[in-house]
Amino acid sequence: MNSPRQLRKSIKARWKRIRLPLEVWLGEKYLRATFRCGVNRYIDTENLDRTVSRYGSAILSIWHGQLMGGIGMMRDRGIHTIVGYHRDAEIAGRIARRLGFHLIRGSSRDRGGEALSGALDLMENSDAQLAITCDGPIGPYRKAKPGVAIIAHRAQVPVVPIGINGSRKKIITTSWDNFYLHLPFSKNVILFDEPVYPEDYNGSEPVNAMLREIENRMNRIQGRADYYFKQS
Repeated sequence: MNSPRQLRKSIKARWKRIRLPLEVWLGEKYLRATFRCGVNRYIDTENLDRTVSRYGSAILSIWHGQLMGGIGMMRDRGIHTIVGYHRDAEIAGRIARRLGFHLIRGSSRDRGGEALSGALDLMENSDAQLAITCDGPIGPYRKAKPGVAIIAHRAQVPVVPIGINGSRKKIITTSWDNFYLHLPFSKNVILFDEPVYPEDYNGSEPVNAMLREIENRMNRIQGRADYYFKQS
C-alpha cells in the first residue's frame, strides 16, 4: 500500500502529464466557441488579398498582446507562424496547430537562428502566409524586432500590418504585452493596413528603414483597432 507521500507524488506526476494537453484542448474549444458566437468584422481585407494575388505570399505582423485574437480570427487558413519553446509558447503553438496553423519553431530568445532559417526557407520557396508577433516573446511593448524586416527583405515578400480588438475582453496577464483574451459574445474586429513593400527600401540600411516603417504602420493600425469600439 502506498504511503500518503507516495500517493501525493503519484497524483502530482499524473497531473503534470495531463495538464498541458488539457490546457491545449480547453484553449482550442474556447477560441472556436468564442469566435463562432461572436460578431467578427474583417476590415480592408483587400490589402491582404492584393498582396497575395500579386506576390503569392505575405507576412502578417501583429503585436504579441493580440496573439489569441489573431489565432481565433485567422484560424483554419493554413497560415504559418513562428513559435518559441517556453511553456506558454508551447501551449499557444499547440492551440494554433489545432486551429489550422503550421508552426516554425524558435524565437528571438531561444534558437532564433533556427526560426529565421525556417521562415526564410518557407517564404523564399513557397507561396505561403507567415504570421509574426513582432514584439515577442519578451518585448519591449509594441517595439518591432528586426526579424520581420530581415525575412521580408531577404525573401522580397511584403508585410501586411494587422490590428485586432474586441468589445468584450479580459487582460489575463500583468506582464509587458497587455495580453488579452476575447470573451464570448464579443464584437471582434481585425483591420489590415496597407502593405510594406521590400522593394521600396534599397538604401544604405534597407532593413532598418523597413523595420521603422513596419513598426509605424503596426502602431497606426493597432491604434485604429484600439479606438474602434470607443467610437460613438
